Amino acid sequence: MIRRIVLGLLMGLIVCLVFSCKKKEMPLDSEEFKWLLLDMHKVDGTLAVGRGMYGHEEKKNYAYYNELFKKYGITREEFDSCLYFYSAQTKEFSQMYDFIIDSLNKQLTAADKVVKELKANDSVNYFPQKIDAVALDTISLDSVVVITIDSIVPGLYKFSTTLRFDSISKNRARRIASYFLSEDKKDTLYVRNITIAPDTVKRVYTWSQYADSVYSHLVIRYMEVVPEKERPKIYKNGKVVPGKKEKPINLKEFKGVAWDNQLFRPYISKETEKRLKQGLRR
Repeated sequence: MIRRIVLGLLMGLIVCLVFSCKKKEMPLDSEEFKWLLLDMHKVDGTLAVGRGMYGHEEKKNYAYYNELFKKYGITREEFDSCLYFYSAQTKEFSQMYDFIIDSLNKQLTAADKVVKELKANDSVNYFPQKIDAVALDTISLDSVVVITIDSIVPGLYKFSTTLRFDSISKNRARRIASYFLSEDKKDTLYVRNITIAPDTVKRVYTWSQYADSVYSHLVIRYMEVVPEKERPKIYKNGKVVPGKKEKPINLKEFKGVAWDNQLFRPYISKETEKRLKQGLRR
């Protein structure tokens, strides 16, 4: 009986010694290893977005993990040893992942809060609702209408409007012209012109343009006459009729209206803003 007890104690001691030695032999202790796992899961999250956009392969993850292995001073083989060892300690490994999941959730919540604050103005319509007490929810296009928006700040602007007329025409001699102006009116940033196609069916017209701190005003001109040199040529029997170009439509006859006028400045990342700023042509 005593022999069995002694043998049992010896075996237990041996197991404890082996376990202790193995734990000491691990390149990373449990605290270090859980932080490494947390960093790896962050990499996984970043690459998951990347795969959706650029088609990264799963096997390429380890190319990014190698940088983490260097950070923690271990090799791929040593990581595998740690993973094998700690995953065998079910309770401790479960506690590690409780910590990892909790940390990721906290960071995600904080990131969502920041993004929400940055996008708070995405739904703000900068298009004026009134001019001289006249509501602009529906604009009558019986003449050239000029809308000036002051207090422009740097950002990507997205404009849209819906137009409809009482008559149909193939005429393309009128347009929506837009441009940003500096405070002293000496610097102009032209936006892509939108040629209008008069139609009884509603048509939506849009443009987007980045403007930097040089500009403080935006001018939008509805139904501006296209300069004669830019107007479409007139064809007859498949040939250009010399000296003849389209004449602008009579706005009072076509009775057009514009509604759902919107001008938004959505949030963009610093990288996107830098790229758009470099691409500005004044």
